[in-house]
Amino acid sequence: MCLGERPVGGGSRQEAVTGARVLVADDDEAVRGLYVSLLGEVAGISSLVEASDGHETAFIACGRHCQIAILDFNMPRLDGVETALLLRRDCRSTRVAVHSSDHDGLKERAVGHELAVFDKLFFESLLACVEREAGAWNGIGSTAAAALAPRVTSCAPGGYGVVSREPPERCPMCDRDTAWEAAVSKAPENGFCSFG
Repeated sequence: MCLGERPVGGGSRQEAVTGARVLVADDDEAVRGLYVSLLGEVAGISSLVEASDGHETAFIACGRHCQIAILDFNMPRLDGVETALLLRRDCRSTRVAVHSSDHDGLKERAVGHELAVFDKLFFESLLACVEREAGAWNGIGSTAAAALAPRVTSCAPGGYGVVSREPPERCPMCDRDTAWEAAVSKAPENGFCSFG
């Protein structure tokens, strides 16, 4: 069910045309509200669309021409991975990220699907990814922006990917002090990005 759309960043009609429309789908109202609030501060986003059901989310993302979709893994009717696969089929230009507090379960389901997967407890990484995708969609690019852009790195022992300006001291997956390596960020033809 679509719970509405709200303009952000001043919300003028011009911004709505030039900024990215981001869909936030989560059946937990408090979590969805937190993400909507945080995403309202991300540069390059013109409006936020909210949804609480995985099945309806796929139709909303395509019908409203959302450029970015953030999906909770555990949603009614269809989980985040199933919804992402529908978007891959029906709405190829939409960039998708799936997040969960059950990160291990999500990673297990997402294996082989080339999805951007994030731990819900580390929302800074997801926000950095959305900021990068919104900037890419809007054609923002400069030497200064590149210097400030988040980098994709991975923990060699655990294979855990992180999108951030500076990686954490310890890997959140394997809990080791680690030397972070540059990870290959893929943006396949199907419109999905994949990390690590």
